[in-house]
Amino acid sequence: MDFTFVESKRDHGRDCFVYTGHGDLDLLSVGSLRGRVGQDRFGLPAVGPDRDTFTPHTTHMLVMVEGEVVASAELVAYSPLGLPLTEWPALQGVLRHSGRLVQCRRPVMHPEFAEARLPELPFGALGGLLKGCLQWAVLHDVSGAVVELGGGRTADRLIKLGFTSVEGSGPPEAPRTYRLHISQLVARSFQAANPFYHYLLKYDESVLVGEPSTAIA
Repeated sequence: MDFTFVESKRDHGRDCFVYTGHGDLDLLSVGSLRGRVGQDRFGLPAVGPDRDTFTPHTTHMLVMVEGEVVASAELVAYSPLGLPLTEWPALQGVLRHSGRLVQCRRPVMHPEFAEARLPELPFGALGGLLKGCLQWAVLHDVSGAVVELGGGRTADRLIKLGFTSVEGSGPPEAPRTYRLHISQLVARSFQAANPFYHYLLKYDESVLVGEPSTAIA
């Protein structure tokens, strides 16, 4: 999938950016952020097990503002283990038709920064996190993203982005799986008049997503 960013200038002196975390300090910051809330933005437990078998296939997306990590999410690439969905492997046959998959999970953020507008984050930390995840997916040639919402959690905002409920997913009161075709989100960004979609496509020096490093089956 061909994807070209339109370059724009940024203030290099401002400590506000989205990046993929790798070091122990990044992981400690993520753990501290998760410890402040009981549930993530998807209505599921923010803190996972001490030993997560999906760790080798996980990339951490972080948002930092003035030296503090204010938002994070995990991107788990499809692997021989499958995906960490509650409904896996029941949905395996349906989802594998999507091609290269990644699951976004455990999105957490400091309430003060969730949607507060900053010069480098015009749609808040939530918008910046989504932009970073989209850029990561494009760099890794991911064709589909999936998320899991806790029982009763509204999916309105996901549906506006183009997510659809996966066929065979559980009832509304149980965790449900939603899928997004990355190409559809990119196409919508080009066509929609909403400035948020233009923000997603615009080149941004504050989004520091590195070259592909996580193996995707």
